[in-house]
Amino acid sequence: MEKTYAHWRAAHPLVFISGHLCIGVLLAEIFSPTISTTPLLVPILIVFSTLLLLGLLFQFCSSQPTINFIIAGSLASWGVAIFFATSNQDLFYIPVPSSFINHCRTLVIDKLNQTIRQQEANGFAQALLLGVKTDINKALVKAYNQLGIIHIIAISGMHLEIIFKNLTRVTNWLPRNKYFLLLELFIIIGGIWTYTLMAFASPSIVRASVFFSIYFIGKFLKQPTLVLNIISGGILIVLLFDVKDLHHIGLQLSYAAVIGIHLFYPLFFKMLPMDNPLLSFFWSNFCITLAAQLTTLPILAYHFHQLSTLVLISNFIMVPLSNVLLYALALLICLPNFFNIANLLGNAIERYILRMNEEITQLYTKSISKVAMIHFSTLDVFVYYLLLLFVYLWLFQKKGRFLFYAIWALGLLFAIKLFSPLYFLWKI
Repeated sequence: MEKTYAHWRAAHPLVFISGHLCIGVLLAEIFSPTISTTPLLVPILIVFSTLLLLGLLFQFCSSQPTINFIIAGSLASWGVAIFFATSNQDLFYIPVPSSFINHCRTLVIDKLNQTIRQQEANGFAQALLLGVKTDINKALVKAYNQLGIIHIIAISGMHLEIIFKNLTRVTNWLPRNKYFLLLELFIIIGGIWTYTLMAFASPSIVRASVFFSIYFIGKFLKQPTLVLNIISGGILIVLLFDVKDLHHIGLQLSYAAVIGIHLFYPLFFKMLPMDNPLLSFFWSNFCITLAAQLTTLPILAYHFHQLSTLVLISNFIMVPLSNVLLYALALLICLPNFFNIANLLGNAIERYILRMNEEITQLYTKSISKVAMIHFSTLDVFVYYLLLLFVYLWLFQKKGRFLFYAIWALGLLFAIKLFSPLYFLWKI
């Protein structure tokens, strides 16, 4: 972290741009029922925002607070303009090569049908690899959902990370001059988006694809890698294509998990350094799981009012096992069927899937696996994240005042709940 807040803000411009745009979008959403939209509303807002920025360029205002206020107002106005401009249709449309994508998807499905013949295992493999959920066992999906590991079946960043890592391992053999670096960029971006479209471009994988694309384009341009900036860039793109996606729980969970892993995982992992590679792997996996659950818990509690009591254990066990399965499926798709090798691997994967799902079913039916009912209001979510921020600053900067702030915030929440009329008014 930089020495001052101003330095941190200067290093993370997209965080503040996307933040102010989101504020504008939310304000427009709140007041939209009382505003009569006209065709001239969006151009007026854009002209107003542009004039504000022109005022900065000509230095009409000299004080720094006034300049910051003008920038914030301009960006919020653009957010309002984006909300009304995208209320009926998206701002952009990108054509895709549908015939090529369908051909690739058909080849993968045919390969799975030839090598994994058991229906339940085949349906699970198609759901895990391509997001095809027509043949997957519905009771099994319920078990995954109740245990808090439904993200394993949903195509997401976990799948793209495997593709990204393996593509970079291949392209690292290319010479390191500008022409081959440009070729590497096209190969990796093309591979990521081809797989995204093969998986029916579900919102979760599109968000992950945007994340990896921004990251690798920034790396190609030799820009500093700042995860919060990359996340904010993804939110900006979401705003331009579909403002309503900001309220989608998948987007909230995706970005909350990424932010949690980025902020808390390094702190947790350094608390217990280990020389043993095996123990270090298990500790790293546990830290990632804990970091992601910390930041996603209030969203799940707010939307669903429930949480599995085994969510940490199930994620700790199943995420590595599902990664092994994904690598095996990727290898199966790439293997030619010489000497019956692909069929042998397909049979092994089939047994692996059936055994893994059997264990999931057993874990789900155990009496210890219960659903805890947790009711979070808007105030609870706000205070939870405020507490989490103070705890992070306390762990990161080793300054006791942040822990003091966290205790005060928790005490304030309890005081508000004691005065029930105020609390009920907030909930309304």
